[in-house]
Amino acid sequence: MRVITIEEHFHHPEVSAEVRALSGPLPVEPDDGFADFIQAEFMPDRESAEQLGGRRLAHMDKAGIDIQVVSHGAFSPNNLDCPEAVDLCRRVNDRLAQQISEHPTRFRGFATIPLHNPAAAADELKRCVNELGFVGTLVTGTCGGRFLDDERFDPILTAAEEVDLPIYVHPGMPDNPTLAGYYSGNWPASVQFTLATHAFGWHMEAGIHILRLILSGALDRHPGLKLLSGHWGEFAAGWLDRLDGTFAKTGHLERTVRDYYRDHVWVTPSGMYTHNQMNYMLTEVGADRIIHSEDFPYLVRDDVSEFLIQADLDDDQRHAIAHRNAEQLMRI
Repeated sequence: MRVITIEEHFHHPEVSAEVRALSGPLPVEPDDGFADFIQAEFMPDRESAEQLGGRRLAHMDKAGIDIQVVSHGAFSPNNLDCPEAVDLCRRVNDRLAQQISEHPTRFRGFATIPLHNPAAAADELKRCVNELGFVGTLVTGTCGGRFLDDERFDPILTAAEEVDLPIYVHPGMPDNPTLAGYYSGNWPASVQFTLATHAFGWHMEAGIHILRLILSGALDRHPGLKLLSGHWGEFAAGWLDRLDGTFAKTGHLERTVRDYYRDHVWVTPSGMYTHNQMNYMLTEVGADRIIHSEDFPYLVRDDVSEFLIQADLDDDQRHAIAHRNAEQLMRI
């Protein structure tokens, strides 16, 4: 069984260092042990994070992964809200393309685009697809507090329609007021940061990101837009019945939330290999809207292919999730 995973990351160390310098300190008051905690959580083994060969390939062979679709991970310039983002994103994409060229049968790329400058971002997405062979783009949260439904980002949505490839709506750091108001409390800095980010907060925000694209009419303005949502749909995919029932009363939408979701969104597990969630998503969105992923190198699992083998799937569903949906959506 061929296996393609699509939420897999690498680091460009020099660009990441520049992003950290331009972004300033993390919006959490550090305490003893916080720096070590961040290092362990978001700066994994450097070779695995920075190189598409070596340990990464060895892991893929062991876990049964034929192709990874790779995007920049932590400290990406994608949502850096300053002009330097344009050049930094281009450097990331050129480095990724160069590494993919060394292993062309094993990797594909998602473009890193500078949301700060939507026109430049649209141009960079088209360059990455048409010249570098990338298969879509991945965005990490908001830029300047704005989600993609803001009409200033319409050039990006238009470009994604033009190249007919998906936007992966990935979690990103909540803004400072949200982080302080919702996630600070009588606990260590590591708990605040974890609650605000990879335990809960940024997943909720990523689900809201998809819902804003639906509620704003962006999917009516851009009917060909294709979206990817990790972590089993970032809460939103599990709430479609409630969303349909409540927004039906507003008379705001041309279609139901569920219809928009099922027409425009594909979900991935992002290494959350739980059969109950898989079974629920099969019912909510169907096997033709699920694509496999691991979230390497932040999660390193030996059961990437085994999870699908053990799942309660028929052969057609298993092959759809393992490779066919990715092949069709991203022309792999």
